[in-house]
Amino acid sequence: MDSALLQNLIAGAGSSSQSIGGLIVAMLYAVIGLLGAIGSILVVRRIFQGRWEQIFWACFLVLIAAFYLSFAAYFGASAHAWKTEVIGVAVFLICAVGGLFSRSAIAVGYVAHGVWDLSHCLSGSSLAGLSITDIPLGYGIFCSTFDFVVAGYLMISDTAWHEPGKFDLYFWRHSL
Repeated sequence: MDSALLQNLIAGAGSSSQSIGGLIVAMLYAVIGLLGAIGSILVVRRIFQGRWEQIFWACFLVLIAAFYLSFAAYFGASAHAWKTEVIGVAVFLICAVGGLFSRSAIAVGYVAHGVWDLSHCLSGSSLAGLSITDIPLGYGIFCSTFDFVVAGYLMISDTAWHEPGKFDLYFWRHSL
């Protein structure tokens, strides 16, 4: 579970070699999140242009939020944790729908999801009195890094989301 890794890093629990090992593991997950986000952004920009890119990022936000439901099932979460996770997915669905109208709304949704990921890492199975589900080791670090990079991209992107755009599954046939 992810909370043990981050809690040990923050509290400095264990030996110095365990702390160094944990730090390296955390950095590895962050780098994988960074590279995953960069790769996703590059591929998505090639496949989806204009409005289609906006629709993709909105749908993807809901999809990654729904991962917490699969974690709840896998880890056998309590009914209270299921309720919290379903409410979380609903909040990110609202952000995604708002993102269909506003680039900043979808970016805020990705930042909020990154914070949601980190909160799962740091709080274990309870967040401010709410039951939440456990997540796999490193997932919160990976996903929050991914989310923050995507949010940054969405805020600085020059993509013309107001244009109809196109959907091109055969993007690799064109010269890069």
